[in-house]
Amino acid sequence: MPEPVPRAEEVQRHDLQALFQTSQILSSSLELYSVLSNLLLTAMGKLLVPRGIALLYDPEKQNWRVTVVKGIPGVEEGSRLELPPLISDTLIADKKLPDLLHSLGIRLLLPVRDDQSAIGAIALGHKITGASFQEEELQFMQSLVNMSSTAVHNSLILEQLRRTNRDLDSTVQQLNTLFELSKEFNATVDRSHVLKIFSFALMGQMMVQGHLFYLRRADGTFELVSGKQVTAKSLAVEFLAGIQDLVRAEPGDHLEQSGIAIALPIRQQGAVHGVLCLGTKMNRSPYDRKDIEFLYALGSLAVTAIQNVELIEERIAKQQMEEELRMARTIQRRLLPDKIPEIPGIEISALALSSREVGGDYYDVAPLNKNRTLFMIADVTGKGVPAALLMSSIHACTHIMLPMNLTLQEAIEHTNRMLYENTDMDKFITAFAAIYYPDHSLAFVNAGHEPPLWIRANGEVEHLSDGGPLLGIIPDASYDASYITLAPGDLVIMYTDGVTEAMGKSMDEYTEKRLLDLALTNQHHSASTLTELIQNDIQQFTGPVEMLSDDRTLIIIKATDQS
Repeated sequence: MPEPVPRAEEVQRHDLQALFQTSQILSSSLELYSVLSNLLLTAMGKLLVPRGIALLYDPEKQNWRVTVVKGIPGVEEGSRLELPPLISDTLIADKKLPDLLHSLGIRLLLPVRDDQSAIGAIALGHKITGASFQEEELQFMQSLVNMSSTAVHNSLILEQLRRTNRDLDSTVQQLNTLFELSKEFNATVDRSHVLKIFSFALMGQMMVQGHLFYLRRADGTFELVSGKQVTAKSLAVEFLAGIQDLVRAEPGDHLEQSGIAIALPIRQQGAVHGVLCLGTKMNRSPYDRKDIEFLYALGSLAVTAIQNVELIEERIAKQQMEEELRMARTIQRRLLPDKIPEIPGIEISALALSSREVGGDYYDVAPLNKNRTLFMIADVTGKGVPAALLMSSIHACTHIMLPMNLTLQEAIEHTNRMLYENTDMDKFITAFAAIYYPDHSLAFVNAGHEPPLWIRANGEVEHLSDGGPLLGIIPDASYDASYITLAPGDLVIMYTDGVTEAMGKSMDEYTEKRLLDLALTNQHHSASTLTELIQNDIQQFTGPVEMLSDDRTLIIIKATDQS
């Protein structure tokens, strides 16, 4: 009869079997969290420990990242522990542990090592029974951790490869963005358009809350050419002239107090041609190396584009410009109403100012028959002759289609289709069209335009935003018409973005809120008086300017007691 297997040998064989099975499980997974979680749970189950942490060492930050945590309140996965690097090759217990781990109830630390140094650690609390760790248990744990180190190391390599691939994807995306922006910059000779594209790129790619962009002029001064949502009105010339390398804001310094996180000089041919100052990101993350590289490339593109625009503008012959403007003025003059018609039941006032001699805004007030009056306001991409031609297209469409017994909705849909088929892909129009009827009702369609303000006599305000997308973008876009009824004293204010985005002396915008506040305060005035008050307020806000930053168009309807 065979002799019974001694108890110690049976335990040892069971431990070896457990080690083998655990090693297989860990080796079969390349997910770092799964490997460390299985390793920690195996250790806790073997030693009957109710709490534990799996840690990874970060050599760059020289601290430890909590990857998996079990049973320790107040410690979250992803948090950092400020612990020194592990020098010991074997387990560390009790009094030799750092004070921070002691305070968390940790009593045993097992380093996870590669060939050179500790890459991680398994930290365990006391036994649930209160008993001490036995020598064979510690030997088992040391063997388990040693066998698992390869799986942890491979998982770290895989994680690093994935991070590298993400970085490469991000870099490729940034390069594609810069390539597309370069084409956009090279395709325009409008400085304001370059700066608008530049501003949108900062918001879309970097999610920047605000920025200031300075260009250095030949006399050594710096011109603030673009700025949004930064508290600084301007930076000292001495600071701008002296900046040579990236400057990051420090707590309490003048940059931080001005809402600026970084100031980046844009250098070309050894000289600083511009300075880009950025506020914090919307997600509050810091600007890393890749961000700085992208911002530098974007800033260089913008500086070059603006310089090219200025050179082109200087080289354009005065006679050619005068001829173009003369042609465009003729087209535009024929499109805009000679005078505002008188319509029973409402007062009408309009204002149209161009940023150039010929602008891209369009408006119309035209009786279609004795029962219908057309109101239209639109913003056309571009300036000069191309914009005037687009204006003539939308003018012709609406004036031909609306008298044909089509509904406003059908007329706008036909207009959109025609514009899509007969204009370039980069040309489009935002528009708001309305039909007024003698019963004081107003049918309207908003095609991607700034929503007009409907200010009721009692002070209630609604935005007229129902409709559909921009004109000329989607060939089969559908549009919805909505209806309102005007009571005596009600106001409808239609405007283009040149009103609300008029730039003040500090590069801030006029805003819809300021327009609305002024209208509410003065809604008892006539439509023409209110128009004059708004224009005067905008001029006071912007100060004297040689040229508007954008076209400015405004139509005001006020319902009266007359019918």
